[in-house]
Amino acid sequence: MAVAFEPPEPDALLDLREVAAAAGITRATARAWCLSGRLPSIAGPADEPLVMRSDLDLWLARRGQDGNRMRVLRDPKAGAEALRRLAAEISGQLDLDALFEDVIADAMDLFSLARMGLWLYHANRSNPFSLAAQHGLTDEILGWVSSLGANAPAAGVQAIQTREVVTLADTLLDTPTDDVRDLYRRNGIRSVCFAPMIFRDEPLGLLVLYQDAVHAWSDEETALARGIADQVATAVGNARLNDSVRGLAARLEAVQELAVRLNRTRGLAEIGDLIIEGTERLIEVDSIRVYRIDHEAGMCVPIAFRGQFGGSRQPDPSVLQVAIGQGLTGWVAEQNETVVTGDAAADPRSVHRFISIAPESMLVVPISYEDHVHGVIAVSAIGRDRFGEQDETTLTIFASYAAQAIVHANQLDQLDRQHRELEHQLASQRRLLEINERLISTRDPKGILEMIADSLRAIVPYDSMTIYRCDFEAGVRRAVVARDRFAEVILDYAGPIAGGLSGWVVAHGEGLLVNDALADPRSIQVPGTPPEAEAMIVVPVRVAGAVVGTLNVSRVGGEEAHFSQNEFELVQLFAGQASLALENAEVHGAITVRAEHDALTGLRNHGSFQRELGHAVAASEGAPFALLMLDLDSFKGFNDTCGHPAGDALLAGVGDAMRGATRAGDALYRYGGDEFAVILPGASRIDAFEVVERVRRGVANLPTPTGPRVAISAGVACYPDDGQTKDELVAAADQSLYLAKPASRSEDPDA
Repeated sequence: MAVAFEPPEPDALLDLREVAAAAGITRATARAWCLSGRLPSIAGPADEPLVMRSDLDLWLARRGQDGNRMRVLRDPKAGAEALRRLAAEISGQLDLDALFEDVIADAMDLFSLARMGLWLYHANRSNPFSLAAQHGLTDEILGWVSSLGANAPAAGVQAIQTREVVTLADTLLDTPTDDVRDLYRRNGIRSVCFAPMIFRDEPLGLLVLYQDAVHAWSDEETALARGIADQVATAVGNARLNDSVRGLAARLEAVQELAVRLNRTRGLAEIGDLIIEGTERLIEVDSIRVYRIDHEAGMCVPIAFRGQFGGSRQPDPSVLQVAIGQGLTGWVAEQNETVVTGDAAADPRSVHRFISIAPESMLVVPISYEDHVHGVIAVSAIGRDRFGEQDETTLTIFASYAAQAIVHANQLDQLDRQHRELEHQLASQRRLLEINERLISTRDPKGILEMIADSLRAIVPYDSMTIYRCDFEAGVRRAVVARDRFAEVILDYAGPIAGGLSGWVVAHGEGLLVNDALADPRSIQVPGTPPEAEAMIVVPVRVAGAVVGTLNVSRVGGEEAHFSQNEFELVQLFAGQASLALENAEVHGAITVRAEHDALTGLRNHGSFQRELGHAVAASEGAPFALLMLDLDSFKGFNDTCGHPAGDALLAGVGDAMRGATRAGDALYRYGGDEFAVILPGASRIDAFEVVERVRRGVANLPTPTGPRVAISAGVACYPDDGQTKDELVAAADQSLYLAKPASRSEDPDA
């Protein structure tokens, strides 16, 4: 059955959708008419306005006669009713974007405006205004407001600072600066009302009403604008509080998850990395530093960091290290209290290590357990006042879990360390027993000292080891064993007994542990060796209870090279073995032990040659050097004729001649018997033959008793042309030497 259309009864109630359709306007505009009182309405379900059909028809009939005046504002009751309805409309609203759009639409109709803007205010930014919603404003106006600084001489900034409504009745007269006056003129703005949005005395934003004509804003108008701004501020504040509560809950959930992972983490470095990861999840930051506190050294030592420091994302960790009590980090480590600063550069406790191009906020939290600070978390963010109470609470809770993880890791490390120390002590005792057994069964003090040197390295790693013997008649001490890259220099040096750390030990009869020997005023440098940061242990060596020398061990480097107390005690035990060896040497008449030198010629021995030629090949990286193999001609006949003492003197003279013919840095060896060798670093074949010729002349000029003249022949091999391994070079030099010998030349005319 067909149903005929019947128009609504005059008393029928229309909802906002029907009002908007009948009037040809938006739903938001219809709501604004109702809230302002311009269009009579009643409250419907959920306070949604309802309009009688007859009232809408009458409004539409009169609308053209009303012009663009703010009629509602002439009736204070209508303004109050509009504010009440607006408050009901936005209360509980958490969708801020929708809220801002509704406020713009409603307020524009309420005030009969053509232009309006709503900005949020961020106190921690250099340009604190960000646009939330607007209608009718040009890009020029929007850009200008966004560029305003926190202390700009502008009416909107004044409204924020004073928390009061500020009006410009005539922008051409009331605006203080020409550029802003011209800006308003270009955009046709003649009057403005600035209403700050204040929530709990904190400015959250700015509501700005623009008029195209000069307008003296009445008290009722500014009160209504202030009321709308306060209602919006309340809605914004509540929405932010809601977000904050939800955010804190999410953070605490994340903290719990991270705490579980921390409890499963053992290594300190791994804990540091997890703290970095967790902090980035919990708080928005630009840089993070995690420190462990070394109370013994008085330092905050970085174990993990992320961000940019002094223009680098991979700085030397030592640059970030600070002393306890120094700067914000050191202050937190010393006081066990959290620091939150909105401008770190302005804090008197700060230490300015890096150039800051912008204000920086910092949050520094102690990692403490049972009132003992184990570490510090220091985070920073560009901008002022970037960290709030929620950030501090979250990071403090996280730091407490991190403290438990660090304590747990330290306890495990301590157990491991104790276990390793016990194993180390057992190994040391076994090694000492071995040395004692060998010491009892041998009369070779040189071999014993060599054994002590090598055994000590296995128990107490070192870079240099020297055993000194004092010559009290001459007033000097000399090295009898040296393990050092400058061993030759050390063995050739005779220093004063009273000098240096060794002199102090000889005088006082007790050992020294000096972990910064370079800075110790008692130290002296062996001439020919470079000054280096090193840790040293020097202990006395005794014979029959009297100090006759010292055992010196050292490691090159900084803190990582330091010796422990346990290592100091082990070296003292080994020094006791050295004392027994030297006492044995006294009994058996051993005066000097030169581990790497030939006693007759003073040249390095065969073992040194084999080792150092191998090193020369391995370290050359393709760079050339030359090898000389030399052999005395007719030496057997000389020995037979002149006797062995004369032969020994001749061999010693050959050593002197070789030293006089070679260059600084060349290595000279007695290969065995009447054979010698020379390594010439960087020498070409021509350079090598020049050295050979000088050696020949030097040997030829040696004074000899009546008997056969002794000459010297030499073979030359060049690396890498004649051989690329140690054995190949020796073989090539031997072949060259064979061809150079007078006997081979007479047998082979082609040689």
